[in-house]
Order: sequence, then C-alpha cells, then structure tokens
Amino acid sequence: MPESYEIDVPNGIVTCRAWGEFTNEELRGHYRRLLADPQFHSRYCQLGDVCGVTTFTVDSETIEATARMGVFDAGVPRAFVAPPGVGYGLARMFSAYAQSQGQALEVFHDLATARAWMMAHPNRCP
Repeated sequence: MPESYEIDVPNGIVTCRAWGEFTNEELRGHYRRLLADPQFHSRYCQLGDVCGVTTFTVDSETIEATARMGVFDAGVPRAFVAPPGVGYGLARMFSAYAQSQGQALEVFHDLATARAWMMAHPNRCP
C-alpha cells in the first residue's frame, strides 16, 4: 500500500505520507485505518506529504467525501506538502472542502514551511 502514517503521541502529531500511485481506495482506507488506531486522537495535528506520489488516480467525489469526514477536530492545524502540478491542485481541492467544514488545512510546497506554519498556529498541537 503506497501510504503510511506515524502517530507521535507525546507531541500530538500525525505524519502521513503517500508515494507511487495513489488511488481512491488508498485515500479512503488511509483515514479508516487512522480512525481505527487506538493511538489516534482527533485533536492531534496532521502533517501530510504527497511529494512521493507519481500518479494520482483519485476523483473529486472521493476527495470531497474524505475531506468532509471530520477525522480531525475543527480548527486543528493540518499542513499538506505537495509538489507543483496535479498533486498540489488535488491537495488544494481537499483543503477547500476541509476548510468548508471548519478545518484549518493549508497546502505548502516544502516540509519545513508546512511544519513551521503548523507549529505557529494558534491551535497548535497539544
């Protein structure tokens, strides 16, 4: 499966990564597994990295449905990192749907800037 996550419980950060071909099922499955993980808490921050994805085969309906799932609490900072092009556009689409649900999700081109924004956010990680 071309995605993984790590939960840093002491710092309240969920770091998610995807690579290779990323499909609808992998996107949906990622959040299902995260929700089922006993270490996960919805108040944790999220740092997502899709820079290693070579092909996106996700559709807008799956992006919208997944973004609106409410996996993370409203206002919790979530930062996605994506390269210029398709990945960045899809991450921005996900962000727009998530923001419509009260999520604080921004998309960046590099990990350092994403992490800095997340840690400086007023609702930063617990």
